[in-house]
Amino acid sequence: MRRSLAAVLAVALAGAVVLGACGRLAVPVRLAGLHRARVWTGERAARMAAELHGAAVAPRDTTVAEYGRPGQLRMWVSRYPDEVHAMEAFARMFERLRSGRTPYSVPRQLQQLPGRWFTVGPDGHNLLWTSGAAVYWLQGEPDAILRAAEELPPPTRGQLV
Repeated sequence: MRRSLAAVLAVALAGAVVLGACGRLAVPVRLAGLHRARVWTGERAARMAAELHGAAVAPRDTTVAEYGRPGQLRMWVSRYPDEVHAMEAFARMFERLRSGRTPYSVPRQLQQLPGRWFTVGPDGHNLLWTSGAAVYWLQGEPDAILRAAEELPPPTRGQLV
């Protein structure tokens, strides 16, 4: 009995640790074979995302990570309260990009990576998609963003087509 109680407590403690970590956006130490060089979180990361989009679109639960040398690969990931909010934010972003009133090209879906959208802008090549309650935006060299996209969570089914 004593052993089973200890086992139950150990499982409960492990579960609490996992649930506590769920609220944070984890960014890999390596992505696309590149080491993470810098990470920004919270308000600073949300401001960086706003600068990227020209509007305040990112929640405070945003992380920006730079990999390799400057300009090689940068990842923005924002977590929303749920999948519906993430898809709504993505749809607003996508419509703005499609309007042609931004410095980015009109996004096109990649055949080799369905559910991910490619655009070119002032700072390079970009790939964006939603996955669950998160919106991902990769920016950098074409090979790096394509490799990184394959290592990150896949797109949510049923998003923009």
